[in-house]
Amino acid sequence: MSISFTGINEQVITFKTETQLEAGTLVKISANGTVSACAANDKIAGVVLFCRDKLAAVQVSGFAAVPYTGTAPTLGYAKLCAASKTEIKADSTNGRELMVLETDTTEKIAGFML
Repeated sequence: MSISFTGINEQVITFKTETQLEAGTLVKISANGTVSACAANDKIAGVVLFCRDKLAAVQVSGFAAVPYTGTAPTLGYAKLCAASKTEIKADSTNGRELMVLETDTTEKIAGFML
């Protein structure tokens, strides 16, 4: 039996977008009811699961596994922010404190709770 964090407290909200976003894009709130892709050092509001016609299904709560850059985030509570629109990084200055449940240092993926 393996452990899975998928499905725990998952919440998805539909937002408008200014441009078409790919699944896996990290997003920030950019206007009322609207998200845009994160840039370096932005706080993460969620992860795009699906986008069509400039409407994005954004996971805002629950377990997410995302590529990271730099040093692997510390397990437990760590401050994370966007390194790019598709990668996170540990950052004690700009980061949002999130619970990191797993890291894969070979694939450079961190699993955390939004």
